[in-house]
Amino acid sequence: MEQIIQNFLQKGELRKALIYLENLNKNGFDNINVFFYLGKVYYELNNHKKSIFYFKKCNQIKPGNSKILYSIAQVLQGLGKTIEAKKIYEKLIKKNPNDVRSYYGLFNLDIKNINNFYFEKLQILLNDKQINLFDKCLINFILSKFKKKQNKINEELKLLEISHKQCFESNSNFNNQSEFYYNKIITKYYKKIKYEGNLVDNIYKNSKPIFIIGLPRSGSTLIESLIVQSQNDVHSFGELHAINMSIFDSIASEIYSENFEIKNFEFIINKERFHKSLMVRYGDLKNQIFIDKSLENFFNIDIILEFFPKAKFLHTFRNFNDSIIGIYQRMMPDLSWSHSIERIIDYSNNYKIIIEFFKKKYPDQILDVDLEKISIDKTNETKKIFNFCELEWDQSIFNYNKKNNLFTKTNSFLQIRDKIEKYDYKKYEPYYHLL
Repeated sequence: MEQIIQNFLQKGELRKALIYLENLNKNGFDNINVFFYLGKVYYELNNHKKSIFYFKKCNQIKPGNSKILYSIAQVLQGLGKTIEAKKIYEKLIKKNPNDVRSYYGLFNLDIKNINNFYFEKLQILLNDKQINLFDKCLINFILSKFKKKQNKINEELKLLEISHKQCFESNSNFNNQSEFYYNKIITKYYKKIKYEGNLVDNIYKNSKPIFIIGLPRSGSTLIESLIVQSQNDVHSFGELHAINMSIFDSIASEIYSENFEIKNFEFIINKERFHKSLMVRYGDLKNQIFIDKSLENFFNIDIILEFFPKAKFLHTFRNFNDSIIGIYQRMMPDLSWSHSIERIIDYSNNYKIIIEFFKKKYPDQILDVDLEKISIDKTNETKKIFNFCELEWDQSIFNYNKKNNLFTKTNSFLQIRDKIEKYDYKKYEPYYHLL
């Protein structure tokens, strides 16, 4: 059972995993592993209520299990329940003083949670041969933030460089494949995608999904949070990566084969197969409005419109240099290109070229959303967004940070609980020399 679920999760086939687990549950397999993976799948689907329900059910069966407690803390963190999450992380560290990810959880809640005792322990762990490379990258990342706090920029950047390098190398096979796809495939072929086969019944033809696209650290989580508060009952899948995973279902076996020759490559999407891949990830949504905040979808606008002809795209952006520095100063383990300033610049430059191409091609389906303008005139700027998405706007959306249903798995889980503040034009200036 566990291997089957792991395969589903690795492929991003969350709906298949959910159906499989729910069938086990209905048939009396009230096994702790079934409940745990139900919690995990619902977490990935942004359903925090069901996720925490199943994780807590696991905790009733097996109280104090570290894996279960960590999962509960992650959900509480995403809900902004920092005090409850902090207690769990501290309990986990007390149980296992070498639990680096719980130190990182505490740090994400507030750097002040890393007291002198924890700080010294992390420095000792950094030299422990038993600590894996990814955990070392997290320690160096935490230490870099202490150097930033002390305004020791050179030392901060040195630690950041080490941390990012360790993060890339800790999952080098995935990261190298990802880099190959971004650098050699999608950036070269986004204008040359071909389709084969016929789609007899496209269940998504009348859906009105909202795809939030752009670079990380561009205000995308803020926009997602505002839209979710609309009166139209909009569900967000968060960063589901459904489109990218469906693309890989179509071409991965070819581009990652030993005999692959790029000169002979044609980017071909089989319509029927791709549609089935989408259904596995989005489910049977038909006419529903939903959000997908997988920012890399600026590459995939042509493909998305082939299957979702009524899709809308919100292109969130901010000062270009600030975006690059902001990305470098964050830990984003799943983004291969985010682990060196050179890779970030290359990716960002490609993004600029590609988004401008699609804005000219589809001017009525892409709306620019400027984080700086929203910070100055949130009322008129958000009205433009809601009108574009054909949603009802009212003043109550600005109470998003007070709502109990506000949930995010991104690094912005605390920032979106603050009020919209004026753009800080000087925040990243000390780091511009990197560019």
